[in-house]
Amino acid sequence: MRLRWPTGVAQDEIELAAGAARPIVELDRRGSSCPVLFAWDGSRYRFITDVLGAGVLGHWVAPGTRNVPDPTEYVKIEGFSPSLRNGLLSFQLMEPMEEVVYLDQVRLLAVDHPADTEVFPNEYFASNPPFPEFKVIASRGARPARVWDGNGADVTETLRSRDHRYVDKLELLRFQGFVRPHTLEVDLGEPYTGGPLRLLWYGHIEYFTATSMYAADQAGLQPLAPYVEALNADGQWVRVLDDMGFPAGLPRTITVDLTGKLPPGARRLRVTTNLQIYWDQLLVDRTPEGEPVRVSEAALTRAQLSFHGYPRTIEGATPGDLSYVYEQVSDSGPYARQLGAYTRLGDVRQLLDASDNRFAIFGSGEGVTLEFDSASLPPLPSGWKRDYFFYADGYEKDMDFYAAEPLTVEPLPFRGMGVYPPTLPYPDTDTSLGYRLDNNSRFVGSQDPPAYRFRYGKTRRQFQGESLKPETARPRAR
Repeated sequence: MRLRWPTGVAQDEIELAAGAARPIVELDRRGSSCPVLFAWDGSRYRFITDVLGAGVLGHWVAPGTRNVPDPTEYVKIEGFSPSLRNGLLSFQLMEPMEEVVYLDQVRLLAVDHPADTEVFPNEYFASNPPFPEFKVIASRGARPARVWDGNGADVTETLRSRDHRYVDKLELLRFQGFVRPHTLEVDLGEPYTGGPLRLLWYGHIEYFTATSMYAADQAGLQPLAPYVEALNADGQWVRVLDDMGFPAGLPRTITVDLTGKLPPGARRLRVTTNLQIYWDQLLVDRTPEGEPVRVSEAALTRAQLSFHGYPRTIEGATPGDLSYVYEQVSDSGPYARQLGAYTRLGDVRQLLDASDNRFAIFGSGEGVTLEFDSASLPPLPSGWKRDYFFYADGYEKDMDFYAAEPLTVEPLPFRGMGVYPPTLPYPDTDTSLGYRLDNNSRFVGSQDPPAYRFRYGKTRRQFQGESLKPETARPRAR
């Protein structure tokens, strides 16, 4: 018997006896996330993080209300510096799960700065507009803070460095992505007397789904975006920020600007939410504005859409702490595809040069090879270093039962539509109609067989790395 649960997860049950009742437990397996990004490090494509999490389409927010997607994101390449492959900086952006991706534009920014500073994009997942505007945050000498959890336990050492040790004493609820409200109390180290103040949070979220949001709403539970309070001189907690945002998926840094928002003399802060967020590091940054930073862009020279397959998933000890091995790949996976017209395989560079609603549309197991020319980037000044920000503009839609239009590629999203599905049709001009006819010519229909299981081992694609037996390579059920 094959089941397809409301979350979109497919599950097979075998050897069921006739004429007898048998309880069946739904597999706790991730059906959707976001497209994921890899960069060439000189020997292999190394996993960076996921992208476009805030660009999810048609998720339930409240009765009769859908989310407003934020289609743009800047991701810092952290932990290593991309290397040249055949003279170019090479990336892979692919979809490892059960979603359709509408990719509109990609860019690669080189951010040069003095070696004793760190730089971050001004990014976080905001629950509602206005969404964060792009700027480079330059940090010099950011320091760890003293932190306690809601039970009074000192978690300072847990949050001192990025080591995959998370503040994880959360009471999970039966709705995915929701927990009992939990609090972190932060000692800034010295009273606030004005001037710049930022919190640099590094962590990840175990996403809620459209189904869990719907079910939670039926139970009278609403998502509580992380908000910030400060302890004033009278000993009262006062709210200073209603929504500080959260990481848009897998581990990354978010910046929380508290400049001018705290009462004079405040030293203690409190952050509260009921979302399943796991923090790995917290730094307090008081760097003044005006640190020298230079931003330049590497030209996109190649964008090739193709089928890659399903890279091996590695799960950490904390829910949602995932990474992927690009070169260890299965030709099939336990996922279906939305019905409709996808972009024909091959060269899609012209579709990704500008934000113009001309998408490279691809689905489960597919991705885009992206290559950028760094030869025209300016030389680094003495004593400076270079970081890279990867920019993605686009949307993604999963097959959750309670997402809007979950089973089809149409209707296409577009800039300025507001909520999804849009109340207005996709803007069909001569240019956009020509784009659709010339590019979106690869059809997935109801008779196309879905791929429902991982088949590592004897496939046409051989691992370039470690050789795995099929039974050990199969991802662990979640």
